[in-house]
Amino acid sequence: NFKIAKNIFLVYNLIMFMSFLTWWYGKGLAWRAERILDGIERSIDTFSLGLLIKTWFAPFRQIDALGVSNASIEVRIKKFFDKLFSRFIGTFLRTIIMIIGVFFISFKAIWGLIMLILWLISPVLPIILAVIFTTSWTPKIIPKIKNDFKNWQKNIPSKEVKPNKTKRSWFL
Repeated sequence: NFKIAKNIFLVYNLIMFMSFLTWWYGKGLAWRAERILDGIERSIDTFSLGLLIKTWFAPFRQIDALGVSNASIEVRIKKFFDKLFSRFIGTFLRTIIMIIGVFFISFKAIWGLIMLILWLISPVLPIILAVIFTTSWTPKIIPKIKNDFKNWQKNIPSKEVKPNKTKRSWFL
């Protein structure tokens, strides 16, 4: 009776494990990739790089943008320089926003790729870490860091800290 229960328990756990792996590398992977792409798409929509490029040299929030056809030459020159200054400010701000947007979208894409790779290896990561732990493997950089730290400690001049001798008053 115990043997049958044990076999049923093992079969049940094996089925659950295989179901988990099927979901993880099937629907779960598709869900994760969709979430990453949605995040990148939202970032692209937030920064609207296409719209910023189309309006790159457009004037930026003019205070007085009404066209005056029969105004004096002074007013026309003033309006020309107002528009020119407004275009310069608009170009400057849009350029900064585009640069920030490109960096943010690139960072989000790279981060999404890293998360997708972690999604793929995370079911086997405990096994890999257990093997690393049991074999006592360490990266080659760790002993170098340890030696550098010891050398650094040796090169620090040691100073003895002596307490200050102060006169004690009758009150203290």
